[in-house]
Amino acid sequence: MNLEQLVNKAQGRQDGEDAFAEICRRFTGLVKKYANQPHVAAVREEALAEGWLAVAEAVQSYDQHTGVRFAGFVESRVKYAVWNLFKRERRRWQQELPVSGGGSGDEERENTSWLETLADDQNVEELVENSFTVKAVQQAIGTLPAKQRVAVVRTLLEDARLSDVAAELGISSQAVCNLRQRGLARIKKELR
Repeated sequence: MNLEQLVNKAQGRQDGEDAFAEICRRFTGLVKKYANQPHVAAVREEALAEGWLAVAEAVQSYDQHTGVRFAGFVESRVKYAVWNLFKRERRRWQQELPVSGGGSGDEERENTSWLETLADDQNVEELVENSFTVKAVQQAIGTLPAKQRVAVVRTLLEDARLSDVAAELGISSQAVCNLRQRGLARIKKELR
């Protein structure tokens, strides 16, 4: 049975599985040829899968009334499916950072991997937790009344003297101290 007859049978509902299996058997070499090319060696299994998927799609979408022979149609579909996979992977590879150092001119640095140059003395968990804490404190300060906010921010965060803040607000230094204490109590209550 020729290929066009097999494709018609595979596209039909009856006995399509046997015809499709025969088509796959006939194009095994073609799929392996394109999947085993050197430029896709790193993703060979994916290339095989893309090739077989292209064969299955070619069987389903083939129209013999176009005048194109099925063998050429399948080869084109497999070839470009594997090529498109390579292009996707190449774009991904180009966006990745190199794991090994090199090209710096310093021999010691060339023998050090990129991962070893990362700062290992920082605790990432602690950095993230501190970031969340800072955001929570900023939100809590934002909920304070205006005078309490000024007293807390200027005396604690900006290290201004009580007398300077008192002069800005037109109140006594003791009042600034009281505002700061009430503001801190309110922040503490917010953060619980």
